Amino acid sequence: MNKHSFNNINHKNSPCNFDTWDNYLGACFLNDGDAFFRLFTFPETKNVILEVKVKSQPIKKFNMNNVEKGIWQLILPKGTINHLDRYRFVIDYNNELIPVKDPCSLYQDTYFKWSIMYNHSLFNWSDSNWMCNNNSNRVSRLASDINRTSSVSSLRIYEMHIGTFTKEGTFSSAKNELYKIAELKFNAIEIMPVENTYSFNWGYDGVDKYAPNHTYGSPDDLKELINTAHELELNVIMDVVPNHLGPDIAQLQKTGPYIECDNCFGYKFNYEKDDNSKYVRDFIIGASLNWLINYHCDGLRVDMTKFMCSDFTMKQMTAEINYHCPDAFLIAEDGRDNDDRVTKPFTTDEIQENELHHERFINKIRNNDVSLANLGFDTEWDFPFHKQIASMILGTWDCRIKNIASLDYSLRSAQSRVKYPMSHDEIGNIDGTRLITKIMVNELDLNDKVCECCHSLKCKIAAHSAHRLLTALLDGSLENMPDNERIEFYKANNLQCNFSIDSFLNAVQMHKLAIGKVYSIPGPKMIFQGDESADISYFKFFRKFSTGPEPYLKDKGYEPGLPAFLDSKLNSVVVSDKYKFIFDGVKNFVKDLNILCERNISLSQGHIEKTFYNESADIHAVYTRKIYNEIVSISNFSNVSYDKNYGILFPKGQWREILNSDNLNYSGEGKYLNHTLSDDYFKYISLPAYGIAFFERIG
Repeated sequence: MNKHSFNNINHKNSPCNFDTWDNYLGACFLNDGDAFFRLFTFPETKNVILEVKVKSQPIKKFNMNNVEKGIWQLILPKGTINHLDRYRFVIDYNNELIPVKDPCSLYQDTYFKWSIMYNHSLFNWSDSNWMCNNNSNRVSRLASDINRTSSVSSLRIYEMHIGTFTKEGTFSSAKNELYKIAELKFNAIEIMPVENTYSFNWGYDGVDKYAPNHTYGSPDDLKELINTAHELELNVIMDVVPNHLGPDIAQLQKTGPYIECDNCFGYKFNYEKDDNSKYVRDFIIGASLNWLINYHCDGLRVDMTKFMCSDFTMKQMTAEINYHCPDAFLIAEDGRDNDDRVTKPFTTDEIQENELHHERFINKIRNNDVSLANLGFDTEWDFPFHKQIASMILGTWDCRIKNIASLDYSLRSAQSRVKYPMSHDEIGNIDGTRLITKIMVNELDLNDKVCECCHSLKCKIAAHSAHRLLTALLDGSLENMPDNERIEFYKANNLQCNFSIDSFLNAVQMHKLAIGKVYSIPGPKMIFQGDESADISYFKFFRKFSTGPEPYLKDKGYEPGLPAFLDSKLNSVVVSDKYKFIFDGVKNFVKDLNILCERNISLSQGHIEKTFYNESADIHAVYTRKIYNEIVSISNFSNVSYDKNYGILFPKGQWREILNSDNLNYSGEGKYLNHTLSDDYFKYISLPAYGIAFFERIG
């Protein structure tokens, strides 16, 4: 295989390449214009025919070569098949001729049979400086002063879903909105999976692991989005799903022994069951390399790795990506309560410095002959911290209760992990409502006012009531209702009397506090789309499959089909001019947090020097430091405000307040701000209820 040069990227634009990838599966064009095809199918297959459909010409058929058990390969001369022509495989298996699409299809617009030949080298990238590490905003696993890149700890991630990010729900429309993310000083976008599902979907039920969802646009459209992101100095993280295949599975089952059994999400891949497992690992690792090499993604977020049920495959994925794409970083969503093995780096003798060493190491992993004490991911989503910060805001969350000592414990291990107040999961998998809406349920005691014996259903009804109340408040319709209609509206939503705007304003302050706390800890941070401006639009779970009945999941309080998808469009709740300043204020707050983290490296690459908490007052302070950069952040999780009368010990020196969530520019009251503090250790400060203040050492 190494004698061929795979024309999958413009090599001038990227140090990554497939040239040394011996285990390439799928179809591509070689540098000399020939077309290469490689298929993994059943070992007992008698013959494989490649069929090529070129416009109006008759279908051409070519016998493929069986190069090893289960692997069939063919090279067609230049001009036999061209960019955007169609092809498929016909497998002679079990006395039946079975036509199938390419399981590694790079472009797929139909669920069955025909794949589209796609030439990645035809796209004209303009991000060569970025890909060659000539921009200090590019995040690299190997960040250093020499290659002018930033470390993984500096990530400020904006998580987005292409289908709901814009009204149109396409790559092209999302591309046109990226400047807004850049203006808010995020330095990365994380794109929820775009593996083809042939419909509106969260993306976690993909059946074509190499092909972008064609309902969002073409592969070129996705590349345009990523190219634009790099122009705006935004890193691109692609969410990939190696733990299961979506329910639209029939084609892959007919193609080869890719699947082992069902798991809680769909169909589990055959990573360790038998001799075929090595090819299934190649299949999924090749899919990951595809997004990094062919689409110039800077990193991957790997979905629910524990459900891969194969730490050997996790380690092989890390080894292959580290070798072929040295700068690319890997983020695990593992869910094993921050098992240190996941992010423990490779040992010195496991780092592959050359082709021979790499080949030997991969063979050892294939034979399950390596230590699993270190899987080598660069970071992971911090489930324990998220649950603790959510419980501090909501009182209880996922078996956690509000406890400031537990928060203190969880944030100490959060420094190297991705921290977030809420992701798509906590919004959509519960009841589809945002943090502000969930806070409003508490503010209005709606759970106690819903007449329903089932606790889970009661909570969902309460959440949807809170959402309807907020929607009516913010779009102005509540204010314009006649009295009798307003009374009926309240009753229908489990309120017997008017609710005060103060409850909503409190919810906004608590929302800012959750975000501020995330930003107060060094290391990578993440905000879900819309939360940067306190958008209260639903983000419901939704999916639709190409074949069979709709598997609606009604336990969420709604049906996750087309209506849920349309309800989940960002900014779908119209805000009247009367309240726009509130949302603009939250946006200003997030922007200034991003600027602060960019300017003061103690909040990105620093470490927690010490913490302090007051259980009776629900106040927590963090002191972070990196060289001469020092920050003290103080959070108030209570409804009590302090006006120059909260005493707290600071590290010796002179400190200046540089950010306070009570600032008028952040839709605060502007009452509880601080100026330069005295040189004393013990200082009296102002602190707003449900607020956070940041102080920087100036002397």
